[in-house]
Amino acid sequence: MANDTECIAKLLKTLSPIQEKVVRLYFGLGCQRSHSAAEIAPEFRVSVEGIEKILSEAERKLAEAGLAREELWAAASLGSKLALRMPRCRHWFGMGRHR
Repeated sequence: MANDTECIAKLLKTLSPIQEKVVRLYFGLGCQRSHSAAEIAPEFRVSVEGIEKILSEAERKLAEAGLAREELWAAASLGSKLALRMPRCRHWFGMGRHR
């Protein structure tokens, strides 16, 4: 499973920094839980639709690389095992920009 974790981490690094952060927050990769587009939007000062567009484009890129949405949800369910290999997200919802 460590190999899968490393593969996912490498694929996430192929995204733009904003796409990577949105994917990590949305799927809960390196976080305690997943976050909705409505929760993420204020952190990036964009609309919910903007987050959905960023997420859609990121998922398209990941799918082209062979990583399906279901695999991201499965990786998120690994919780602390995955968090060891991925940087923890640091955010303060409702208190400004993503940190």
